[in-house]
Amino acid sequence: MHREDLEKMFSRIEPDDALKNRIIDRMEDNSMKKSTKRSLKGIMSVAACVAVIGISTAFAAGSVISYFQSDKAIDITSMEALAEYNEEVGVTVSNFGYTLTLDNIATDDNFMHVFYTLKKDDSSMTENDYYNLWFLCRINGKLANFGNNNTENAYSTEDGSYKGVIKLNVADMEVPDTFTLEMYSEPAILKEESNFEGDYLYNDDTVLTDADKEKLLYISTIAKKTSVETKSVVKNVNKKFPFTYYDEVYDEDGNASPVERQGEGEISKVVFSPFGSQLVVKDRCQGNAGMKISGSAIFDENGQSLDVLNTDMSGGRVDVESINKIEILKADANTKALKIVPVMGSMTYNEEKTATQQIGTYPMTFKTSAYGSVVVTNIRFSDGAFEIDYYKDGFSLWDPNFHTMDKDGNIVEPGGKLGCLLTTTVHHDTNSYTAKYAYDGEYDQNGNKVPFDMSTISKENLEKTFTHLGIGYYDFELDYDNAIDINLK
Repeated sequence: MHREDLEKMFSRIEPDDALKNRIIDRMEDNSMKKSTKRSLKGIMSVAACVAVIGISTAFAAGSVISYFQSDKAIDITSMEALAEYNEEVGVTVSNFGYTLTLDNIATDDNFMHVFYTLKKDDSSMTENDYYNLWFLCRINGKLANFGNNNTENAYSTEDGSYKGVIKLNVADMEVPDTFTLEMYSEPAILKEESNFEGDYLYNDDTVLTDADKEKLLYISTIAKKTSVETKSVVKNVNKKFPFTYYDEVYDEDGNASPVERQGEGEISKVVFSPFGSQLVVKDRCQGNAGMKISGSAIFDENGQSLDVLNTDMSGGRVDVESINKIEILKADANTKALKIVPVMGSMTYNEEKTATQQIGTYPMTFKTSAYGSVVVTNIRFSDGAFEIDYYKDGFSLWDPNFHTMDKDGNIVEPGGKLGCLLTTTVHHDTNSYTAKYAYDGEYDQNGNKVPFDMSTISKENLEKTFTHLGIGYYDFELDYDNAIDINLK
């Protein structure tokens, strides 16, 4: 398998004690995303109960999801599906100088969305408050944050609060029609002195006591999936497949060497639901089966290439079961078959085939391999940022490798790759994407952040400097002889 490319595109598997840091990193990486302002309504039945200090409760069916009443919000799932399958909860709790309101919940067999508002009682919330006061979620007592392809995003509001959403991937969990959601954080962590020993709060077997809850910013809600459950289709395919992966062995001096190994993975089920489509992949090879599938081309029964979304991967120790969820676009409950075709050997960047085009006239089509293209439909500039709208035609692995250039073909990125934050928003309703490059500073040789001179990243200067676009072209072959066929009828 193309190990180097996989390592570049996905976070590698960490030991269990690194899970907390991985969640925090993911929150930080997602903190700049944006989407269009929306108003959403819904029909999910919810009852709530709370066991903490300073509580007020209010219910209102068919309410707007307030998170989306801002241009700072991001597209996280099909907006039409969220509009249909949600209801306002309106549960509020205050403790440790913070007030947490659980605004809305939207759940199906793939994802649970938890919308909330967080306020600081005596002052405005800061970015550090948000990053440090991170939340764990349990569904019927089982932790739901860990594993792959979970998302969290929040943004500051004019009144000094934070509006947030936690998107939990529950495709590998058994979530019944009626379930209990617990959401909590430990403010004591802000002072670097936890009230709990070891990994107590992160243990799947932990049952929080009333005394535990008093030490947390804690909320509990009983929810029901109702009609959304009837819209989900779960295919238990239990399809096993052999694959080759690479591991590392260490000599007496601690030097690592790659070793080729043979493993077995299993696609346990395929889940189609209003909030997405996913393959659940299991193995006892440190999560490498999930990497194998996520780095492959996936076609439906009509030969249409389905987009495989770029996400993190998770895994455990050797001989411990790892579960990864691979999300795909362009498939739904009517899909009758899947053909998963791995990449043969490694991918090679071909500079000679990497074409560039002058921006301004759309659409712009770029071949990214022998199997597919990326079509750019618009580019928008603003002070300190620009955004590229695009979709994939055919098989295009992961996110495009965009090159922003001047008229002479020179790459023109203020501060280089490390000078900007690139975030990619997936528009599930249109099977398209927006890549946003936001420039807020570069780093000196000591690692200190140095803000840009605003004149260099103004809308006018970016438009003047950035006149051409290129996308990386890669040479590789698809290995149809080792394709995995899945019948979904």
